[in-house]
Amino acid sequence: MDANNILQRAIGLALGTAIGDAKGIAYETLTREKIIEFQKQTDTNLYTRVINNPYIPENWQIGRWTDDTQLSIAMMKAITIYLRTNNDLMSNVVEEHIIEWKESTAGWGGTKNAIERLATGTHTYLNSGNQAEGNGVLMKLAPLAFYYSLCQNTDDNQIEIICRMTHQSSVAVATACIYVHMCTYLFEKNNNIQSKDFLQYLYELSIKYETKYELNEEKHLISRRIKRYLDLVNSSLEIDERSIIDVSNGGTFYCVDSLTMVIGLIACLSTCQPDFETIIRASEIGGDTDSNAAMIGAIVGGMKGVACLDQEHIEQVYRSEYVRRIGDEFGLAIIKRLQLEYH
Repeated sequence: MDANNILQRAIGLALGTAIGDAKGIAYETLTREKIIEFQKQTDTNLYTRVINNPYIPENWQIGRWTDDTQLSIAMMKAITIYLRTNNDLMSNVVEEHIIEWKESTAGWGGTKNAIERLATGTHTYLNSGNQAEGNGVLMKLAPLAFYYSLCQNTDDNQIEIICRMTHQSSVAVATACIYVHMCTYLFEKNNNIQSKDFLQYLYELSIKYETKYELNEEKHLISRRIKRYLDLVNSSLEIDERSIIDVSNGGTFYCVDSLTMVIGLIACLSTCQPDFETIIRASEIGGDTDSNAAMIGAIVGGMKGVACLDQEHIEQVYRSEYVRRIGDEFGLAIIKRLQLEYH
């Protein structure tokens, strides 16, 4: 991959995350049916005003992103500093999480409590996490996968340490490993991925991590959910909106639900080529729409580059130039590490 391609994809990852997050926050926690009703009563704009969301202040700016983007920015900045200085990555991760935590105004969930413990110095990243099972463990990890896809082999031990900083539960760690490997797979292959092959890869991956982390409860088993998608594909049936919602239990904030929603939105495409419309779909399908759309946005931007994102959406998303700069610096740091020429 040439340097310009890397840079465009790094910027795309950053802006795709922000757009998906800002698109989805207006519909967070709503079902697909309620979203359709809400849209009938609301003016059509690129970004929708947030109302009646208990987690978001009433004066929330249209087009503003939430913790999904903040935490992804923290990861991009931490990896960028690591690539520039060779400082300990986890020290950078902790510091950048604390910086974003100080600016937090909405969201964060259990992650906020964990980072607060780090900020006050009562804990280290080895024991700061909660026994949480939410998707806060997932939504920030696409930049790590992008880095792995270009610079080194995927490091499960590193993923687990980053995960346990905020989420100590076994199901959270397992889903984090599955998600990072999934993103790395998509970033590396980039095209010509058949849905059946994608799902089979994820099924085997899920079995591996469910075994490693001794997951036995039905609700924790991603493999069972993926098998339902595989059964549809093997029967030449469509993975449609209803099946995605059913398999993912509505794509809620629970890490397994959120991940299987994201998987379904990709696997329903015969060649697993999500695009800008997939981001829109993720933001409007229901559940934890901002987190799920932010993850889809990161994958779309990281696979295809910033050119695949709608320019008007980029211009109207909150602090777009700042987000672009973070992606630019992240991409340039990777290019330098790979010793590629860039003009």
